[in-house]
Amino acid sequence: MTFAVLRALQTIIGEAIDDIERVYSSAHVPAPSPFPAHPHSSPSSSCPPSPFSLSSGTDPDADADGEWELESAPTSPQSPAFPNFPIPPLLPGFQPSPSPDLATGPGLRSERLHDSEPKHRPEPISTGHPPSTPTAPNTTTTPRSRFLATPRGATSTPIDPPPIDFPDLDDVYAKDSPGEQLLSHPDVGGAVSRIVAAAGQMSVLVRTPFLTLCDAGMGYHLPACLRFMEATNVPEILREAGKEGMHVDEIGKRVKGVEAWKISHILRLLATHHLLREVEPDVFANNRVSSFLDTGKGWEEVLGAPEKKYENTEGAAAFVALNTDELFKASAYLTDSLLPDLMPREDEILKELDPTPINSKMPRTRSHYWAWLEARGNERRLERFGKAMGGSRGWEGEDDGMGSWPMTALPPNSLIIDVGGGIGSTSMKLAEGFPELKFVVQDREAVCALGVEAWKARCPELLEAGRAVFQVHDFFASQPKMIESVTGIAMGPPAAFILRVILHDWPDAFARRILLQLRKAAYEGDGDEDDGRQPTYLIIGDHLLPYACTESRTEIKGVDKLRVVRGAKWPLLANLGKASSNAYWMDMTMQVTFNGLERTLTEMIALTASAGWKIVRVGRAEGSLF
Repeated sequence: MTFAVLRALQTIIGEAIDDIERVYSSAHVPAPSPFPAHPHSSPSSSCPPSPFSLSSGTDPDADADGEWELESAPTSPQSPAFPNFPIPPLLPGFQPSPSPDLATGPGLRSERLHDSEPKHRPEPISTGHPPSTPTAPNTTTTPRSRFLATPRGATSTPIDPPPIDFPDLDDVYAKDSPGEQLLSHPDVGGAVSRIVAAAGQMSVLVRTPFLTLCDAGMGYHLPACLRFMEATNVPEILREAGKEGMHVDEIGKRVKGVEAWKISHILRLLATHHLLREVEPDVFANNRVSSFLDTGKGWEEVLGAPEKKYENTEGAAAFVALNTDELFKASAYLTDSLLPDLMPREDEILKELDPTPINSKMPRTRSHYWAWLEARGNERRLERFGKAMGGSRGWEGEDDGMGSWPMTALPPNSLIIDVGGGIGSTSMKLAEGFPELKFVVQDREAVCALGVEAWKARCPELLEAGRAVFQVHDFFASQPKMIESVTGIAMGPPAAFILRVILHDWPDAFARRILLQLRKAAYEGDGDEDDGRQPTYLIIGDHLLPYACTESRTEIKGVDKLRVVRGAKWPLLANLGKASSNAYWMDMTMQVTFNGLERTLTEMIALTASAGWKIVRVGRAEGSLF
């Protein structure tokens, strides 16, 4: 039977590679001109980033993992259809297929959550490439053919442009390259998930239990070494060396105070796990992974002003630094926190907060994480945290998880309240895409002040026009009345609340308090369809954890329709195993840092029901559990 499993996993990997190659081979780099200046010129073209459109549209096949849209109970017999935002074509010549589930592929689609047709599907977004040159009369070509310039009288020979190749691990990361852009194609994302799931399962199956346990039990060295690489600016140092790499003796001259042999052994462990390259003995170079941490700044610049390292970056380096610093240390004390008899605490901690490892041990503070982060001496960590949140968006897809939100179902002038909305990044994106809606961003006073400054710099017209406003508010307290806050006139209950990455910070007792305050302020609906009003929506943006086994179909009414990862082909785990691991990493991060959690569908149904809300639809970011 084990050999049958191995063969099945091998087949899954092979079919997934075929799916990826099919997408890449059908999308060629268009030549800038049909007549290159020299016969040996190679076609080349840059592929601009694919902009994300917030126009309306829907994908009836889209399934969901982590965006929750709820309405206050009781609900109307029929819920409106929530159009999804389509992903525009990344390159000329192909249109992404309807969004698949994480287990996409032949026979693996999830069942439909709704059967409504799109109200509007926008025109494809131009990628900026010029139209193809018209074919000369009496000339036979294929759609991919172009002609080389030849001397007069010679025969022209059609030459196919080379297909786009999958990104090379030994190359540096190139965000705007066609190969990287195609990774966001839904068919490619689904195939990648199947490869990762099958390869991870196969590696555990064929190794001895001891070696598997060694990998798991000694894996703590990997984040430790990863932190060293980021903290010593190795990606920036290696950038100047190029593909040839740099000897550790030269690296050591730039990393003061660390012996070269220690640097070599640290980097070799990372190279063994494909996180950078060892091109010759003790000579290291960036690869696609390590270069992703490169801030683009000179290493001397970063060394001279380390507090500015993460400014004007996408936050990847800050995200890795955060995870491998205090969050890594917090996780080390997970068992000591849950089983204090193994290492008694020095004093009693407040029972109400049920402190987490980072509170009870390292760094020995009774403060909640937020208070500790804002304390004197942690200014650099606080700044890094803000930048890291931007770097974490790689889990949320190109639409930041907003693709299935019900914005198009809301009438004009609807009021949206972004609860705990930070500096308003989510509301800003929605306000730019939906000019008929109005927004209130609620958070702490200091955060609101930062938000106002950010909006004044980016989109002051939205504040000046009264389409958005910041409001100091504690989400554990009652919602303030929306009077003269946005439009200058009294406002009724909001059309929607947004709770994006908020509930996962809190255990159920505290999350319920937040939800209850919103439930009290929500419009329930009175059955009068002529007044144009509809029940208040609550949009919860968090990861949604699938079970690692087949979920029962009878435990909770409605679970079947809202199941998360369906159709994972045997013998893969029901949650696609390693392919879904990032959501489970985040779940444990919430536990050791905040005593919070990422919830399963069953847990979320129970939590929301306890506060008077009913789940009516689940949506997800493409290729993610968010």
